Amino acid sequence: MPVYKLTAYPKEAVLRDGAPVVMRPMEKTDAERLVKFFQRIPAGDRLFLKEDVANPKVIYSWAENMNYDRALPLLALSGSDVVADAVLIRRRAVARQHVAEVRVVVHPEWRNKGLGSALVKELCDIAADSEIEKVIAELVSDVEEDAIAAFERLGFIRSAVVPELLRGSDGRPHDLVILTLPLGKWYQWWQY
Repeated sequence: MPVYKLTAYPKEAVLRDGAPVVMRPMEKTDAERLVKFFQRIPAGDRLFLKEDVANPKVIYSWAENMNYDRALPLLALSGSDVVADAVLIRRRAVARQHVAEVRVVVHPEWRNKGLGSALVKELCDIAADSEIEKVIAELVSDVEEDAIAAFERLGFIRSAVVPELLRGSDGRPHDLVILTLPLGKWYQWWQY
């Protein structure tokens, strides 16, 4: 399994509204910051996440068991506050080692400024440098439409829709949208 090249971090980015943020890989000492970040995310926004990030034990477990080769969390900070969290997840199974999944959560006050897209692009660049062949993202139809559009602007292709796979807190079904981004030559071409 190739090792990630992380020498470019920390890296400053300026968002569309001119706000600066610092992007860098999560460190063990960031656990408390990340707990506070997820506590500030509205419950409805956390509903479809794959883990119960409202439970501090989940975050402390991430920090204690960090393994960048398995899951590379990239944080965006404004001062000392986490304002977004994105992660690149690799599978260990031989049949899936060439694929990584990307997940991103941006605080509502920091959305629609290009931050989520900047983090996803950073993670895709890291994946491409690490010889990963494809990146996938799973989003919720009619709940995360803005995020779906942002992923598609980055070159992700809507590869599948699993109808009514998820349920909202009201019991209403939602479709799961699977987006993929081929890396290699496709990704190099898409960057121009």
